[in-house]
Amino acid sequence: MLAALFALPVFADSAAINNIGIDVVLNRDGSADITEVWDVNVASGTEWYLTRNNLGDIDILNLAVRDERGRNFIVEDRWDVKRTISQKEGRCGLNSTSYGCEICWGVGSYGHHVFTVSYTMTNVVKSLSDYDMLHMQFISPGLSSEPKKASVRIRMGGESFNESNSRIWGFGYYGDCTF
Repeated sequence: MLAALFALPVFADSAAINNIGIDVVLNRDGSADITEVWDVNVASGTEWYLTRNNLGDIDILNLAVRDERGRNFIVEDRWDVKRTISQKEGRCGLNSTSYGCEICWGVGSYGHHVFTVSYTMTNVVKSLSDYDMLHMQFISPGLSSEPKKASVRIRMGGESFNESNSRIWGFGYYGDCTF
């Protein structure tokens, strides 16, 4: 019985990604305004980050992060990954890598958190000879734990995508791709 009591807090504090909700609004200039809500249990580390690789001519602008208390994070010009958890608390920024970019923010403390991350990606819609396309990986492989639930919603300003004006295709995940 004592072993069970001591095991319970370990389970409650284990790392988990409870839910990822991603909302993408495509703009007429080919950019996208993206808002991601990450409901997570943080059990280690000093920061949370989203990888965006193979960007080519895509830039990430207008970064903003807010936590579950409504606190807006300070956006830094250059992200230093080597700082402590307290030095990163309430701060966010971009970290350049040889593959692309990491959108980073300090976790502040261990336990349950809900982070809302918003940013703009330029040039995400590409024009082909017959169609325009969005080719983007929104949820990166190799996350600290497998998400229990995830959704990506893509829309175009006030217009709707439907079967008569668009085609959709998704891969690399379990689930459905629907209008």
